[in-house]
Amino acid sequence: MRFGPCVAVAALVLMAPRASIAEEQGHEDSRPAPMLQYGVGIAAELVAAPGSMCSPADPCILGSGAGIAARIGLRTAGPFYFGGAYEVSKQDPSKLYRLALLQQLRGEIRYAIQTKRDVEPYFVGGVGAVAYGNEWGTDTKGGVAFLGGGASAEIAPQTLVGLQVTYRAMYFSRFEDSTGVRRGGGFSHVISVELTLEARDRLHLQP
Repeated sequence: MRFGPCVAVAALVLMAPRASIAEEQGHEDSRPAPMLQYGVGIAAELVAAPGSMCSPADPCILGSGAGIAARIGLRTAGPFYFGGAYEVSKQDPSKLYRLALLQQLRGEIRYAIQTKRDVEPYFVGGVGAVAYGNEWGTDTKGGVAFLGGGASAEIAPQTLVGLQVTYRAMYFSRFEDSTGVRRGGGFSHVISVELTLEARDRLHLQP
């Protein structure tokens, strides 16, 4: 009968280290870690002012449109996201092009306001390159700088939906359109509204 308490004490001693290790592993898994973040978006490119490429005397070759975007980047253990995006959108060319495509290749930085909730607002900005033309051609090209904000909501573990609104300043070089009209170079001002679907994968950088 004396062996009963001894066996119970021995069992508790053997189980205690295992419980401690499990707690440490759970605590380690809950720590913030860098994540690979990637996804797609549906974007509306609303031209607020086309700039010098559109004059009152000629049909405007750059109107509003919509398209799709793909992006990938690194979400740090902190509030920052660093990534890149490629977007192609069909714009309204006033029938001067058969298929007017605006292409953008951008570098993006986000700063998230960490709320520890499912919804997380953020600021976003960046720079990139743009090209515009008919049917994947490039009649004019230049650069883009943008600034805005948005919010993302976690609808499933590591799956996010979001809404992003940005102001884009796009610079286009001079060019001649398909009707022979010379278009001036300069800045066009665009408001972009984008619905996003993104996923995150935890990165294990330490051995």
